[in-house]
Amino acid sequence: MKNSIDSRLKREIKEKLNRINSHPECYEKRRKIVNKDLRTIGDIYSFWIENPELRRRLYLDHISPETLKKLARKGVQNMHNGWNYLTNPNLTQDLICKLGEEDFEVIKSLNALVLGVPSKKNYGFRTDRVTLNCDNYMPAEPGEIRGRMQEACSRIKEEYSEDVLEAAISWHLEGAAIQPFSEGNKKTFRLIQDKLLDEHGLPPAIIPAGEAKYYLNLLCKTFPAYERKDIEGQREFYDYCASKVNNGLDEILSDLIALPSC
Repeated sequence: MKNSIDSRLKREIKEKLNRINSHPECYEKRRKIVNKDLRTIGDIYSFWIENPELRRRLYLDHISPETLKKLARKGVQNMHNGWNYLTNPNLTQDLICKLGEEDFEVIKSLNALVLGVPSKKNYGFRTDRVTLNCDNYMPAEPGEIRGRMQEACSRIKEEYSEDVLEAAISWHLEGAAIQPFSEGNKKTFRLIQDKLLDEHGLPPAIIPAGEAKYYLNLLCKTFPAYERKDIEGQREFYDYCASKVNNGLDEILSDLIALPSC
């Protein structure tokens, strides 16, 4: 295992999760309630972070508040559709093993739902070159995407059995770096990250809308290290995402303090 997350942070997360798991009769119902709330908030934050069209329109006087609300509702609904797809009983267990099957059908379907694609007309990996406006890094060429995705899938599947947290964050970073789709890459792979975390009782790594600029800059800073396979250079990104999971556990534990004894 590459141990990309700071060992102290990882230990703290493990201790909190153990505390929750050691009293399932007291904690399980409440954990699900809090996790559901976090999921809803996370969907909305994810949509706003990566919807420049909506953010631009927010500043245009001739766009009515109702139009903005409709755009927001549509985007949030797309994210919920993606989450509901991942929680389908056929995918609920062992999602990590299904991500690479049938030419990445699960990942492609998820991206289509996130984008609200009504059919498979624009469905699948991109065929054009893209840029990320990041210095010193370019995403995979179209002809490289499938091979890069296969490499990532095999590597992360091996890591997953040893460290779910690192493996989940790895999919987040791999998807953002490879950019297999024309749009919606970060949203798609954050959902995958959060579903893998959820399968093991961990809360989603919520990135607040106010941290969007920091998050995007951190990705640009991390991509060159990712390309060099420089673990230390990627640590800040892994720690950032892991800290959001840690915050989610704090939310659960602080809420449980008020519960009556079992």
